[in-house]
Amino acid sequence: MAERSHYETLGVARNADRETIRRAYLAIARATHPDRQSAGSVQRSDAESRIRAANAAWNTLGDQAKRQEYDRTLPDPLRTQVPRPTQPNLTDPRPAPPSGIVVSSQTASLWKWGPVAAGVLIGLVLLIGSAYATSQDSSSTGTTMQTVTTRYTPGSCVFILAGDSGKIAQPVSCAQQFASVVSVQVDSPRPCPPLTVAVPLSDG
Repeated sequence: MAERSHYETLGVARNADRETIRRAYLAIARATHPDRQSAGSVQRSDAESRIRAANAAWNTLGDQAKRQEYDRTLPDPLRTQVPRPTQPNLTDPRPAPPSGIVVSSQTASLWKWGPVAAGVLIGLVLLIGSAYATSQDSSSTGTTMQTVTTRYTPGSCVFILAGDSGKIAQPVSCAQQFASVVSVQVDSPRPCPPLTVAVPLSDG
């Protein structure tokens, strides 16, 4: 068993000031005073041992020069502590955030849920297919049907829903859970930017 230090004897911290050390010493001195002990008892013998150790501790720690010299003989507490890891956890399953955007852990974890995957993409390219309704024969109907393609502003949010003829995008607030963020809208197929997915849309 390692020998107790003077600080442990007095029950004070290594960085305790002199007044704190003095009060701790006086408390031990009062508790172990011979008048408080029974003559010849084991308790009295223990008290004498404690006061001798306390006297030695106070004699050293109560003097600034002696204390500094004594501290140099003690092991450095910083060296006995377990060092904290400085390297990142290489087994962390969470993917690194892509360059230029930040993906919340909640949104990223939703990707695995298959049917709602389109609703949890951070970068989403809406690929508008050329699904315009063809004009009917004006000679037989007297009218021409026109389809207006909705325009989506980059940075706006949508829900990707299944329509009768394909996927449709419903504009929603970006505060909505599972909302997808529009990266760009294109009118013809083209390569998608990194970390984005093309979603061909019908005309509803």
